[in-house]
Amino acid sequence: MRRNLNVERIKLSDIGEEKVIETIFSIIDKETRRITLPYGDDAVAIKLPRKMNLVINVEMLVGKTDIPPGMSNVQIGKKVVTMCISDLAAKGAKPIGFLTSIGLRRDMNVRDLKEIYEGINIAARKYGVKVLGGDTNETDDIIIDGIALGIAKKVIPRSGAKIGDIVATTGFFGNTAAGLKILLESLPVEEELKRRILKDVYEPRAYIKEGCLLAKKGLVNAAIDSSDGLAISLHEIAKMSNVGIEINNLPITEEAKKFAEKTNIDPFDLVFYGGEEYILILTISKENWEKALNEVRKVKGKLIKIGRVIDERGKIMYKHEKEERIIEKKGWQHFTT
Repeated sequence: MRRNLNVERIKLSDIGEEKVIETIFSIIDKETRRITLPYGDDAVAIKLPRKMNLVINVEMLVGKTDIPPGMSNVQIGKKVVTMCISDLAAKGAKPIGFLTSIGLRRDMNVRDLKEIYEGINIAARKYGVKVLGGDTNETDDIIIDGIALGIAKKVIPRSGAKIGDIVATTGFFGNTAAGLKILLESLPVEEELKRRILKDVYEPRAYIKEGCLLAKKGLVNAAIDSSDGLAISLHEIAKMSNVGIEINNLPITEEAKKFAEKTNIDPFDLVFYGGEEYILILTISKENWEKALNEVRKVKGKLIKIGRVIDERGKIMYKHEKEERIIEKKGWQHFTT
């Protein structure tokens, strides 16, 4: 009885998003025979005939926590799709369909609703899928639930990183963290720099071509998208792969670098402790590195080498020249951030 009373007193804000998920997993019955990705990965993958996998991802956008000031209705719609497609990209799955449920305030303008769905349709078209259906309901805040469906012959887990792998990303970091500081803390920045930074906040993209191509060619051992921030994503790969990671190249955008200089904010924090970038973080063997670079160039993408997988389980660190810092597991977490 005492134990139950203690549980009743614990709030979600006391334990954070990671423990919330662990609590849910401790209760539900788990499928083990028909899935090819472990619970807790970016998506679920279900075995299909002919050695194919159906890859499914679900994401939720809530107005209070996920819509930054100044984001247009069309951009809101685009973001919902991008959030879901990004996780398919991390698993190497080709998108084949999208569903969405939406909770709306009764005083919302019909025009706003139309603009959100225009954004959803624009993004769906960009990633080569159709909106297949969904549901509507009445809520006190805008809530949009997205489900992306994809197929893949080979899926890339978070848990496949191997000692000696190169750690790489498909883009540079820092703009979303800088942008949110501009929007939420009203930090003064010149207009042109502000415009370039906020573009990444309002118009994120999913790296679907890169993810699908690298998976198809079998060139990636582990992958995750950086929606929760680079630091958390590195920790997740390391935890699920039972390895450590050493970063020796800070993948920062030119805009974030200038922002850090002008505001005296540590660029390290902008790069590692942001979130909402949707950049892919990959581990690739040294033998496959050049092949991977060449394949990504074919779709006009890039791979940035930022570090390596090391044989020190759970150790996530930044080491460059004489500088050495621990990369803490922090970033965007619901219920505590």
